[in-house]
Amino acid sequence: MRRPLRPALLLVLLAATLSACGYRSTLGPAPLEGRGEQAVARSRSQVSVVALRSDSPEPWLDRIVTDALRREVGGRARLALTDDPADAELTLRGRIRDLDINSRSFSSFVAALEYSLTLALDLEVVLESGDVVQLDPVMLSETDSYLASPDVEVTRTNRLEALRRIADLLAARVADAIELIERPIPAMAGPRAGG
Repeated sequence: MRRPLRPALLLVLLAATLSACGYRSTLGPAPLEGRGEQAVARSRSQVSVVALRSDSPEPWLDRIVTDALRREVGGRARLALTDDPADAELTLRGRIRDLDINSRSFSSFVAALEYSLTLALDLEVVLESGDVVQLDPVMLSETDSYLASPDVEVTRTNRLEALRRIADLLAARVADAIELIERPIPAMAGPRAGG
């Protein structure tokens, strides 16, 4: 008497059949077959992120934002992070503007319950040719809110978490912009205005 095939065995057979037919994932960058790690590294643009100058008295703000930028740039498939600006094809540098912190909501005792925090950056990318590309200041500004607490340490921790969230968001935008500088989107051919 024949026993029916189990679902797990069917999945294994299906996966083996698909891999034998030459199907492969198209997600992510195409594999560089027959090339070593050095060839893969050379195919990626070398980017250096210089520690940002901070105009804000907020402690560790320069480190939080610079680390977020380095993490995001280093995690991109098209970009390779390098510590030495002399080896870099693109160098990111700039400053952190003074934080803008405002009260958003109040209790019946006129104590602030929630604060609004705006982090803004002034960044530029120096190309290997020496040309400088200023990044759009509109995309380099973001606002978040955090809760106040009677405990000063809790309020400080909440502000720090808001700063980290904003820094990660801005770092993703900056890495997107660097990828567009490195591989610009071609202009679409179409009808010209006025003609």
